[in-house]
Amino acid sequence: MKVDDEHGHIPLDGAENIRDLGGLPLAGGGTVASGRLLRADALNRLSEADLERLAGIRTVVDFRTPLEIETNGRDKLPAGAAYHDLPVGGGDLDVFYEVIGSGDHDRQQEVFGGGRTERVLVDINRDFVAVGSERAQFAAAVRLAAEADRLPLLFHCTAGKDRTGWMAAIVLTVLGASREVIMADYLRSNDYHRKSYGRLLGYLGESGQMKDPELLRPLLEQRPAYLEAAFEEADRRYGSFDAFLRDGLGLDDAVLAALRANFTA
Repeated sequence: MKVDDEHGHIPLDGAENIRDLGGLPLAGGGTVASGRLLRADALNRLSEADLERLAGIRTVVDFRTPLEIETNGRDKLPAGAAYHDLPVGGGDLDVFYEVIGSGDHDRQQEVFGGGRTERVLVDINRDFVAVGSERAQFAAAVRLAAEADRLPLLFHCTAGKDRTGWMAAIVLTVLGASREVIMADYLRSNDYHRKSYGRLLGYLGESGQMKDPELLRPLLEQRPAYLEAAFEEADRRYGSFDAFLRDGLGLDDAVLAALRANFTA
């Protein structure tokens, strides 16, 4: 699969935040193996050319909720790829959409302003750890990634940043990536969404739907505090990330060893 930058970004017509995690540095001098593990935004708008570029993907994990799939469309899959539907809640974003569409500027300020949107995103990331049903979906995805015959594996949500970012953080931590490397990968989604999100904010302002579209930026952007909240919740509830893997996700030594064998170059 052709990449167009040093971070493994794959240029596609219908998705803007798809990356091969290969090449990221690991403790001890190794790297993540290339061509085996990809993170992405939704695949529902892929072109035929995109599907050809992704040929060879064996497994697709979709973290979107049924409502997201109903609203935006089902994934378009590369030939031969197996689809796994593992929905994880990304917060009650329906309220946000309704408030944006209302055109009520005072209500928008009330809902989005004063740091409230940032707090919502922090809570969403804490729930990835705190909510048992959400932990179970991430655990299932990790177990799929541990099966060598399912690779290459691609996992995604809608924007490829929050749920996808936490899945990447789990796997990269198991592989031995530093927290600095993991955070840099997490924040990189901002680079790939910057143009389209800029156009969206511009449209919302120019159309009059929002008086201050910048109120939405905390919802659209990745911020360190969001990922840090998930890591902090894992430590708070389980005492360490290793204990979170074992007791929170139910991953045994065999699964963790398989992950390292599958994705370490």
